[in-house]
Amino acid sequence: MQVESKTQAETRRTRFAYRHHLQNNFIWVLLVLTMCVAWFANPRFLSALNLSNIMLAAAPLGCLVLAESIVLLTGNFDLSIEANMVFVAIVGGLLMVTPETAESQIAAAQWGIPWSWPVALTVMLALASLIGLLNGIMVARFRMNNFMVTMATMIMLEGMALLVGEGRNIFGIPEGFRYIGTAKAGAIPVAAIFLLALFALVRDMLKSTVFGRQLYAVGSNRAAARAAGISDTQVIILAYVLCGLLSGVAAFLLVGRLGTASAGISSGQLFLAVAAAVVGGVSLFGGRGTAMGILGGLLLMSVIDNAMNLAQIPPNYVQIVRGGVILLAVLADALRVGFGKRTL
Repeated sequence: MQVESKTQAETRRTRFAYRHHLQNNFIWVLLVLTMCVAWFANPRFLSALNLSNIMLAAAPLGCLVLAESIVLLTGNFDLSIEANMVFVAIVGGLLMVTPETAESQIAAAQWGIPWSWPVALTVMLALASLIGLLNGIMVARFRMNNFMVTMATMIMLEGMALLVGEGRNIFGIPEGFRYIGTAKAGAIPVAAIFLLALFALVRDMLKSTVFGRQLYAVGSNRAAARAAGISDTQVIILAYVLCGLLSGVAAFLLVGRLGTASAGISSGQLFLAVAAAVVGGVSLFGGRGTAMGILGGLLLMSVIDNAMNLAQIPPNYVQIVRGGVILLAVLADALRVGFGKRTL
């Protein structure tokens, strides 16, 4: 009887391990299936040019997905990542435009400061990080609701972007600034290589550093993490700072790719970023998610968007599909949490 009980326990553990492995890697199965459907619907999908376009479009979005994911791991949320990206993109454009590089001498005289692009990039990243720091302080230190705080920040940044940029396109971005956003190493965009390196860094941070383990601990059980000697306030603030920094990196890649900055440079990326993170296995309840899963979610959302563009689906239907994907992502997260509770 005792041997039979041990056998049953081992069988149960094996089944759980199999389900857990399938759950963690199902995003890649889904990605392959989606790519096959997209290729069947339009053979141009697997062309070198189209795959390159997917990678280019995925680079700035990937930074936003990582930004949102780091905050989600702590059990919090940031609605301001896209607005942060757009605002610092406009600030950077204003800092860099010169009479020699601007398409319009009037625009250069009206907007130009000018600064060298490395200095402008430093200001962009510092400003984006500062915005994240302020969000983090309000959420962690003053215990304000993370959803309402970041929504207020989003609204303010959207207004500031229109105010500072005066609703115009800022051209004349220096070629050095645009290199990563436009250059290719053979057929592979440099921006895609940069993004993969960024994912590798985040993966190592989450798996091999004390801060990475603290992110999971705070997101899983904030009270327990505090009882274990972890400063939950410090961890959450730092998560928001990293979130802001990555939003600034997204602005760098997006402006570099498009060669212009304006208040309309991005639309709907926030919700795509959230959907990609959650589809990739990051829990809205915190404490769950991996860098590889996040990458899979990013690629899946990028492939779906690209496939709809190739099929020339009207924008209204695209919005419906995006909303449906977000609902499915939230449902999948709820099911994952329920499955985890049932197996404890």
